[in-house]
Amino acid sequence: MPRTSKRITLDLPPEFIELCKQDGIEPIVVLRGFIADLAEIINWASSPRTDGYSSNGSDERRMAMEYYERVGYPWFNKP
Repeated sequence: MPRTSKRITLDLPPEFIELCKQDGIEPIVVLRGFIADLAEIINWASSPRTDGYSSNGSDERRMAMEYYERVGYPWFNKP
């Protein structure tokens, strides 16, 4: 099954934008990195991705999933 992406529009809070600005990083880089870590998207050199998503490492992938589970997202819509 081919991968398809979904475009969304998201208003970012000024606190997040200011944090990124203070650290000299574009918000899209932070969001793409977190999404890639959570979804375990690895950008292999032998098969590079063109969409800008790439995990930041195995520890980051583990911590992103721990955050996701701790918040309870996997169980939000389950009876």
